Amino acid sequence: MSIDPIFWLLAAVGFLALEGMTFSMVSVWFAAGSAAALLCCLFTHSFRVQAVVFIAVSAVCLLAFKPLAKRLHKQPTPTNGDRALGREARVLTPVSAQQTGRVRLDGVDWSARCATPGDTLTPGQACRVTEIHSTLLIVEPILTESINH
Repeated sequence: MSIDPIFWLLAAVGFLALEGMTFSMVSVWFAAGSAAALLCCLFTHSFRVQAVVFIAVSAVCLLAFKPLAKRLHKQPTPTNGDRALGREARVLTPVSAQQTGRVRLDGVDWSARCATPGDTLTPGQACRVTEIHSTLLIVEPILTESINH
């Protein structure tokens, strides 16, 4: 049985496209195996030989280079933004879910919006940071209980 070299070419391109979409460092090794099987088409028309070359080259590349790729892959650099989560801020201008206002956290003014529709915060009121979206803080009012005797 003979396989057209176009099959291996399309397989290599397909694996590269899949790798480009996932960045998982797995599909690229199958693309290398497909390329080796494509070269194998020059020497033999046996699909079994081509398939063995594909499997062998893919497995060797996967086993040999996956640990190296994992070591070279840089982890995302953590930022200090998450330290603001759960912290208390002071409202500077009116804030609601529909209207972006300003709050002050640790002496820095931030754009803010309420987490819950219907909540409205007024200047001077305390709020708690629940989420951060880039430079926008999502806040909620801090409820204080009044004690009546």
